[in-house]
Amino acid sequence: MKKILASVLVASAFGIATSDAANTSGQFNVNITLNSTCSLSAITAVAFTYTSLQGAVQNSTAGGYTVTCTNSLPYTFGLQAGTAAATPPGAATITVTDNAVNLQYVLGTSAAGGTGNGAAQAYNLTGTMAASQSGTCGVASCTNAAATNKAQTLILNF
Repeated sequence: MKKILASVLVASAFGIATSDAANTSGQFNVNITLNSTCSLSAITAVAFTYTSLQGAVQNSTAGGYTVTCTNSLPYTFGLQAGTAAATPPGAATITVTDNAVNLQYVLGTSAAGGTGNGAAQAYNLTGTMAASQSGTCGVASCTNAAATNKAQTLILNF
């Protein structure tokens, strides 16, 4: 009896299973809820350099931004004049007359939207200013720094 007990103790010490050990198993699910989202980077200012009464349309520069969305999530862009609370979906283009220099411009986006791929995707705001506008400026050169309507809104719909 002592030899049997000693054999069981030695077997247990070395991790050797004895004949009366048992086990069982079960399966379980892992449930995941993914909340899709998009983020919009800071938008660089749209810039125009315009000469009063110039003979050609002036295109804007800058206006770059990036969008990062969940893989496969579709999104669209909309524009809204001013900075009031966004009213989705927004418009494809907006027309604004700057109230400091009295020049009218049209803004749009380089694309109507896209589909998320998990990485930052680059876009631009586009702008045009029609030819033959005189504007308002009492000195050699003016900016619209004092304009109260120079801020506009880009809406990201997803």
